[in-house]
Amino acid sequence: MPYAIVFYLDDRTSEPIRQAIRELAEKNIAPYMYTRSIPPHVTLAIYEDMDCGTCEKKIAELASQTATISLDFSFLGFFHTEIPVIFLGPTPTRRLISIHQQVHELLAENGTQPWELYQPGKWVPHCSLAVDFPPENADQAAAMCRQISLPLSIQVASLGVIQFEPVQPLYHYAILEE
Repeated sequence: MPYAIVFYLDDRTSEPIRQAIRELAEKNIAPYMYTRSIPPHVTLAIYEDMDCGTCEKKIAELASQTATISLDFSFLGFFHTEIPVIFLGPTPTRRLISIHQQVHELLAENGTQPWELYQPGKWVPHCSLAVDFPPENADQAAAMCRQISLPLSIQVASLGVIQFEPVQPLYHYAILEE
């Protein structure tokens, strides 16, 4: 089962994202994120398998050393894959790219078969709004997601790990507050 290392977003400031995900589900356009209770997040890495015991200690330590970070979501994007993905993209700052690189370096010995699209140099930072939905719903999903007023500044609340499928949050640690 794959494991995702994620930045969980602050509940209060990510409410517009939660609302869009809820509406996509209520209208049965793209219910995946809502029905699986996946909170707004930005995925930093995905591994096919991982030594979670050692990884958890490293994630906890990294979170305790990472000062509060605010992500400025400035655009709506679309991954044109067999099963489409609609997302909000944060402006990729040096700090965000640096933390992403740090996660990969930190977990190099703990994770196996990293997913290529999440590797440094290939990663497109994003917060998924609509995933695993029929391609014929793409226009409706995009129209609903365009209602989110951008730019949107959201604080990162914690760093954690999710195992999937089925989706199961394993642990998360609060980011150091300044």
